[in-house]
Amino acid sequence: MTLRDYFAAKAMQAFITGAISDGTPLRTMDGDDKVAAKAAYIIADAMLKERE
Repeated sequence: MTLRDYFAAKAMQAFITGAISDGTPLRTMDGDDKVAAKAAYIIADAMLKERE
């Protein structure tokens, strides 16, 4: 696992925890779960950039 994967996993964990705590369905509004995964990697990339 890379640092990017680790950061993405932490972002996804936050998405899931937030959805569970406020009752939001885990599926995205358009029904495409890939959107959440892509967003997690966008956040991971931003975190890596800040480390530079």
